[in-house]
Amino acid sequence: MNQVAMVGGGAMGGAIVEGILGGVPDTQVTVVEANDERADMWRRRGDVRVADLIEAVSDADVIFLAVKPDQITDVLRQAAESVNPSGVVVSIAAGVPVAVLERHAPVGVAVARAMPNTPVRVGRGVVGLVAGTTCSAEQLQQVVRLLDPVSTVIVMDESLIDSLTATSGSGPAYVFYLAESMMKTAMDLGLDQSTARTLVAETIAGSALLLASEPDDPAALRAAVTSPGGTTAAAIGVFDSEGLSRTIENGMRAAHGRAGEMSAGRVDHTDQG
Repeated sequence: MNQVAMVGGGAMGGAIVEGILGGVPDTQVTVVEANDERADMWRRRGDVRVADLIEAVSDADVIFLAVKPDQITDVLRQAAESVNPSGVVVSIAAGVPVAVLERHAPVGVAVARAMPNTPVRVGRGVVGLVAGTTCSAEQLQQVVRLLDPVSTVIVMDESLIDSLTATSGSGPAYVFYLAESMMKTAMDLGLDQSTARTLVAETIAGSALLLASEPDDPAALRAAVTSPGGTTAAAIGVFDSEGLSRTIENGMRAAHGRAGEMSAGRVDHTDQG
């Protein structure tokens, strides 16, 4: 039986645990959770173990670190002498590069870096996955298998992780921002809040499903809805005249730049520590 340790049983770590329990057979999950209330919740479930850090990592084939970025190096130091030497440590903390993980992980222990987005909580996330220098293809595939139930996993070079962050990592917030604006305007136009929320949520969900399932690119799908002289054309005309496309581009570039700054700052901070 495969052994998995989840260090941090909050929203993101918990969602991955749920996916493993429901979609990866022959796997025992051990949760390490400092919050007493959450730890008790996991204990009451009965389908996972709850243990301290040292016990959890000692026999784990895969160790997920679902803690805050500034806690990663402390956790690695605390676990250093107990980590299963044949295991792989996977950080899902934003802005912590592979180089930092490898510097603080026990010598010879493989590491990987994962960047999930919040829709993993409903089984429809995207995860960018970067292998460390000693992470084998077999270990990487094992991590992919554990993440598959809650996400589409994209294995990539770390040089592209900031681009992924600006696209799918921050992307849900862009969609929620659009939804927020659409709901407000729908209510200004006379719809009640419940109806506005349903219309906006179902429109976004259905459109996303079309985009994922149809061979056409977004421009073609948009054109199919946009009749010349019609209502959609009137809206798109305003979006274009007010530079919405450029605004989205500038926002994503800002997110990309900030992601790079955060990673660089993490390396500098760690080097100084």
